[in-house]
Amino acid sequence: MKFRDPLPDWTEPESIRSWGDQVSPQPALPWLDYINYYVHPDVVTAVGRLLVPAFVEHEGGVFLRDRFSLAGYSRWQAELGELVAVEKMINHQHVYDLFASNEDIAEAAFEGVANVMAQTLRMALNSSFPERRFNVYTSNTDQDYGPVVGFHSADPLSSSFSF
Repeated sequence: MKFRDPLPDWTEPESIRSWGDQVSPQPALPWLDYINYYVHPDVVTAVGRLLVPAFVEHEGGVFLRDRFSLAGYSRWQAELGELVAVEKMINHQHVYDLFASNEDIAEAAFEGVANVMAQTLRMALNSSFPERRFNVYTSNTDQDYGPVVGFHSADPLSSSFSF
């Protein structure tokens, strides 16, 4: 028997595991029962688009469709000059900006979102552009505003982070 997991870094979120420990009877798969009880199908559809985004190709670059505009591209191209730098600027998402919650959320939850977003972004890019290579990354440094997910075209001289 062989197991294959396209989301190898996925783990059940702690808050959902804890929820499963507190309900009776305890579910075998708390994350699945949690979805059954609390998540509307429209939310799944919207999150699906977040995790598997659409893209636009422009002047040799690949960009997130929902974050791309010709005016924004032109502004960043004039300021940054290099296509990869423009891709990095347009194609990054601060995970904190996706959630406007007053709830106390553990940092691990935001990092989990960043990891899943990066994994599914790799799959979406590979499916949409099988002939191209990209660097997909997550970052959470002191200079960042929480976890960040992004991508840009791969430098042909570098294989780090590429798939």
